[in-house]
Amino acid sequence: MQTLQRRRVLQAAACAVAAPHLGFAVAGQADAYPSRPVRLVVGFPAGGSADQSSRRLAEQLARQLGQPVLVDNKPGASGNIAAAVAARSAPDGYTLFYGTNATHAMNVSLYPKLDYDPVKDFAPIALEGKVYNVLCVNPAFEARDLKSFLALARSAPDRVAVATPGNATSGHLSLVLLNRAAKVQLAHIPYKGSAPAISDVMGGQLPAIFDNVAGNLAYIRSEKIRPLAVTSRSRLPLLAQVPTFEELGLPDCELAAWGGLWAPSGTPAPIIERLNHEVNRALQTAAVADRMRELTIEPQGGTPQALAEFARNETARWREVIRTAGIRLD
Repeated sequence: MQTLQRRRVLQAAACAVAAPHLGFAVAGQADAYPSRPVRLVVGFPAGGSADQSSRRLAEQLARQLGQPVLVDNKPGASGNIAAAVAARSAPDGYTLFYGTNATHAMNVSLYPKLDYDPVKDFAPIALEGKVYNVLCVNPAFEARDLKSFLALARSAPDRVAVATPGNATSGHLSLVLLNRAAKVQLAHIPYKGSAPAISDVMGGQLPAIFDNVAGNLAYIRSEKIRPLAVTSRSRLPLLAQVPTFEELGLPDCELAAWGGLWAPSGTPAPIIERLNHEVNRALQTAAVADRMRELTIEPQGGTPQALAEFARNETARWREVIRTAGIRLD
């Protein structure tokens, strides 16, 4: 017994001596970071609003960190391919992931199996931005506002079909929320992307489209489609004339697609803290914030803990919505 106690005393003493040196090593690792280029994995093709936004952020982070931040596009499967790649990467701060409401809130309820765990495999860094949806109609459509649109849907449901960019997109889920909140049954017509959906609505083949503001803004400004309401809590600066669903008595229609930065789980805490500081700093620069707003993305920021809590709440919300609507993807 005395020998065991003496051993424990010696171990405790050794740990006490080593602890300051371990702390210095971790701090030194963060101070030296980054010493080489950083990869930012993005689950969207080049050219889209999320890609453009993440690239502008990457450019600004490169200036602040003193090393290149290289965007690595790996599109497909609603971001699952990119998420799996990032999750399997070394947790050293040299691979980051641009995660979204799909990869970190919805896909776990939409797909029967994922090759990554959005909670266990990732360490949150910071929420980057939010983008909202807008319900639009063909200018010749008889419903001039949301009230008349919903009245027509109730009286003649077969005349009101709504296009979206595809199954389980934020446009589709906005339509699900609207059907629930307004107690209507608008028909869902999923397309393979925004471009063919908008084209058919402008051509009069369908009366309405639910999609993100970024994909519709140019057509709204040219009056090729007419906006009825947006899914944000307050009016958007770029569409200040368009009311929110909440203003019109439907608060449960609030929806934002969002993106944030994650690192592989196990990335040292000092590196996460450094990256969080740099992301928040970058989001306050005109180079990043102004470009994001041009893309109709509202800059966010905040702590890693805030991003983790936000993703948990979003996951719980969309689990219930997706289950109730019976939406599944293979």
